[in-house]
This record gives sequence, structure tokens and C-alpha cells, in this order.
Amino acid sequence: MKVRRLVPVVMAVAAAPAFAQSGGPDAATAVKAGFTEVSEWVNKSAALIPADKYSYKPTATVRTVGQMVAHVADSYNYYCARAAGRRVEWSDAIEKGVTDKATLAPKLKQALDVCTAAYNGKGDIGQLMANVAHTSLHYGNLITYIRMLGLTPPSS
Repeated sequence: MKVRRLVPVVMAVAAAPAFAQSGGPDAATAVKAGFTEVSEWVNKSAALIPADKYSYKPTATVRTVGQMVAHVADSYNYYCARAAGRRVEWSDAIEKGVTDKATLAPKLKQALDVCTAAYNGKGDIGQLMANVAHTSLHYGNLITYIRMLGLTPPSS
């Protein structure tokens, strides 16, 4: 958990001088833009991957595509609820449930709606930054899966 908290702090400290010198956006605006970008890539990835490939995983020791998409939805529910001031504990209920494409599509959308509200509000910037970092990490996983399936990632 300490690493999860350290990553956003390092990101903020590293980015602050550049924003200050360039007259760029404030931290909240920059974090929201980062989330918008990476969440669009995750959503496009989830839509791009065929339904019959949601059970695919490159090796037995990693999540399936469906579990990865579900994990991202679970993380949205966690980080964005905490950013909005709700004291929730981590739950991997979506990932441990049914992870086919038809079931996950509305759950991912609902979780994204929770985050959109948090990023549009005055949420805890640390939690919102941690969410961007976590989502980016797993979008990287999805890129690998997508390439192994012979597809082109949305960000390419």
C-alpha cells in the first residue's frame, strides 16, 4: 500500500516544476486529463477485444482479459469513492464475478461514471492520481494482451 501512495506523490513532485514554468494546468486539471486519456484507452480496449477472447490469458499465472477489465472497474470503484470522501475498503467483487464481455461492459461504464463524478468534483487529489497510475499500469497489461491477440492498441 505504501508504494500505491508513493507513486502519485512522485508524479506530482516531478510534474510540478514543469507546470509552474509553462503556465500549464493546475494539478487537478492535469490529473483529470490523464485519467480521461487512459480511461478512454481502457474502454476502447475493452470494446476492441472480441467477446470470445475475454477468457484469454498469455500464461496461467496472470489474469484473463475479462479479469483485467473487471479489476480496472473494481479499482475505479475503490479509488474514486475514496477520492469523494467515502471510507471504502478494496473489493474485487467484479473481478471475482462473471467476467464475460457482455456482463463487464455495463459494470465498467458504471465504475467510470463514479470516477467521472470524482474527477469533476473536489476529490482527494492523491486518490485521483493513484487511480491514474493504477489504470495506466493495467492499460499497459492490456496493450500486451491486445498485441498477443494480433490487434492494435487504441493508443498506437
